[in-house]
Amino acid sequence: MLRKTLLYFAAVLLVQHYTFAQQTPDYTKVYHPLINQAELLVVDREYEQALDVYKQAFAAVPSPFARDYYNAAMSALELQDRKKTFHYLDKLVLKGVSLEYLERRPALDSLRTTKHWKKFAKKYPKRRQKYEQHLNKELRADLDELYARDQYFRQAKGGLRVHRDTIRAIEGANTKLLLGWIEEYGYPGEDLIGLADTLELLPRFTIVIERQTKARDGHDFTEVLTQAVQQGRLAPYAAAYLLDQQAGANRHGSRAYAKIVCSKCADDDEFDGLDDYMPMRLSRKEEERVDERRKELGLEPLELYKYKIVHIGDANRERFILSYPWSVVNYRVPSKEAARVMLEKFTEK
Repeated sequence: MLRKTLLYFAAVLLVQHYTFAQQTPDYTKVYHPLINQAELLVVDREYEQALDVYKQAFAAVPSPFARDYYNAAMSALELQDRKKTFHYLDKLVLKGVSLEYLERRPALDSLRTTKHWKKFAKKYPKRRQKYEQHLNKELRADLDELYARDQYFRQAKGGLRVHRDTIRAIEGANTKLLLGWIEEYGYPGEDLIGLADTLELLPRFTIVIERQTKARDGHDFTEVLTQAVQQGRLAPYAAAYLLDQQAGANRHGSRAYAKIVCSKCADDDEFDGLDDYMPMRLSRKEEERVDERRKELGLEPLELYKYKIVHIGDANRERFILSYPWSVVNYRVPSKEAARVMLEKFTEK
């Protein structure tokens, strides 16, 4: 693993100077490979080196991602460097993360009784005001309305069974509206519509994209999402998930592992391995194709993605944001027999 990681880092160094003279840098070339390197250093608890790489990444683009500012702040906190910690927390506020959200983060508990936090909280209203001045509130509201429209008849009595035709018509109309706004404003990223007070992984409007599946001959968002990643409007891990949802297949490896959840298997030694991370099965050729697609989005190879998920550790899994709800698929089974079938699926050679 170490040798492969070093080879990956060497490849990263080759792209660090990629056309910095460009007006809009390609984030898949100059930013995300560095972020991947920083995250691997965090996993290995090399926080000082991670901070150095985060700094390089942030300097390479006009607008870094909030999630990366947060992980940089946590790295600084691990080093007890409060100046850098609050520097990056200030950046989060300017992205739309609320003070209330940060106050609820257990990882920041050690800071809330300090004079630095009091100063940070005192400056918050002005920074929040500055954020709101640059936020396209009207577009954010319109995008939120897409989600409300999507859910209305699904939540009504009878749901999809009764209102199928109406729901499908709404999905089509929502897609046209979203594509129109993308044409007018560009993809609605953090800098355009901000964050909904939290470090949201996917804004609610992306449900429109998820509905347009290949199986139902939906609109293909591949070009839109790929360009959005290149332009720094969409994070690559989010794009990989949305593209996999559209395809109905794990083409970008967004789902790396599986776990089997069986309430009736707890006292049976036969099922001791149910809590283990079981990799989604791919042939060598399939994994190579997945890695090619991931590289197009600026993502690390699948093997290093898996390394992050497994080796981050429970404590740092809570502190940092390095994995996602879709990274590990939980299969809930009703019986021991069903658990055996699932185990065979993931363990057979």
